Amino acid sequence: MISVYMINHLSSYSVNKKLCRVKVAVLSSSVQTAAQTDLLLKMRIKLHQDLIDWRKLQYEYCPFLNDCIDAVDPNTPELTNLFLPSSFQGSSDHGVTELAKLEYELRLGQAYDALDEVRTKIKIFNANLAFKKDNVFGQRPNTRAQQYLKTLSADKVNAADKYRQARQALLNLGLSKDDQSLRPLHDHELWGKNASRLARLGDTKKEEPWFWTVGMPSKLSEAEQTEWSVECEDKSFLIRPKTC
Repeated sequence: MISVYMINHLSSYSVNKKLCRVKVAVLSSSVQTAAQTDLLLKMRIKLHQDLIDWRKLQYEYCPFLNDCIDAVDPNTPELTNLFLPSSFQGSSDHGVTELAKLEYELRLGQAYDALDEVRTKIKIFNANLAFKKDNVFGQRPNTRAQQYLKTLSADKVNAADKYRQARQALLNLGLSKDDQSLRPLHDHELWGKNASRLARLGDTKKEEPWFWTVGMPSKLSEAEQTEWSVECEDKSFLIRPKTC
């Protein structure tokens, strides 16, 4: 019997491994300071221990994977294969059917959470862009504001990447490529109307990307759809222009 305790560790290990790989990529592309080197070492030590704990769970609950599982390299733990059911094209052939069902449910939740994060990041970007246009003046304030907007734009892509990773795992676990709720997500689709502002000429003719209606109740009027989409945007999201 596959333990629910075991499946609850899948998300955190996967995320931590990805974060460590990102950190490696960032630091390897530039000259590392002593502090950066020390941080990377600590991250790898922590990840190495986490993966050893994960391996113990696999040996206990998934003995059929013993021939596949390899040792965790302490020097590059971020490259370790977690050997999740989604790693195999034919999960049933490896005796992981039960675990595959649990991972599918986990990944499904991850995918919808990621889409919600994508929508939130887009709204934050829109609010800050509108604030910049209305309130930020002068070369230096505009330069700072533009740099901040670049960071917010990167946040949209990062959220989309989380969705893509979850969706790919779901595809490996049997999700249909034609599923209309979880479609491919492209960078050029990471936009949306600013529902907190008055509609402008031509706005109603623009059809927003598919993910804006995922989870939306059916048979809503246009006004109700707008109300459903609008969230209270905390003022901490907005750029604060500094005096020079």
